[in-house]
Amino acid sequence: MTELGRTPPIAVRRLLRQEAGFGCPVDNCDNPYLEYHHFDPTWATEQHHDPQGMIALCATHHAKADAWTVEDVRAMKDRVRSRTVAGRFEWMREDVLAVVGGNFYYETPIMVEFRGEPMIWFERDERNRLLLNVRMLSTSGEPRTSLMNNDWLIDGAPEDVSSPPNGSSLKVKYANGDMVAVRFREWSDADSLGRVFPRALALGSSLRFPFVTAEIELEVGGSDIRLSATSSTLGGVIMAGQVMIRCRVGLGIG
Repeated sequence: MTELGRTPPIAVRRLLRQEAGFGCPVDNCDNPYLEYHHFDPTWATEQHHDPQGMIALCATHHAKADAWTVEDVRAMKDRVRSRTVAGRFEWMREDVLAVVGGNFYYETPIMVEFRGEPMIWFERDERNRLLLNVRMLSTSGEPRTSLMNNDWLIDGAPEDVSSPPNGSSLKVKYANGDMVAVRFREWSDADSLGRVFPRALALGSSLRFPFVTAEIELEVGGSDIRLSATSSTLGGVIMAGQVMIRCRVGLGIG
């Protein structure tokens, strides 16, 4: 018999995040970086992934959860919530390689521009560290998630929000097909970077390890704009593997 792993299936995790309103349900917490707690029965009593007996909590309150009764946790689980969900990426370096829609942007402050306005771009803080910004587009006319100088804010009733406790990634999906995903990673050497992003090695001596990438995906539901993990699709045009260095704007969308 195969032993059940501690990590719940994707569908269960998604359901628990939605149920919690994408933030820790403990009073005055709202931390968006969630883990999954088994409380009825506990994991030690019975290994299961029944969402009726589980709840999404931040790491701090997950560690304290054994202090609560089943009734305490169920009251938290059943409470209807209305909240603002926000977080921050602590990844800040003087050099960051942006990987946007399968293309590479280095020392290029505006990676993607839409009708003359920045859509995905970097700004520098007082210590010259790069801070990431993303402005979501939508044909829906509804508010959407924003990322401003590494601070992110969820808006517009998303279908799902995934933001693991390590603080390295965020993915937000909406029912109309709008989506944004951001992931930061650090690479120890050229070999490890090259196995995943071989085109990035075209930067040669500009790469000073350990090196950080910021990977951004974005889709605009109901449109022909799609920046996936492997390519940028704009109408009938597909771009992939382009390396842009020291440009003011990498990709301009008219």
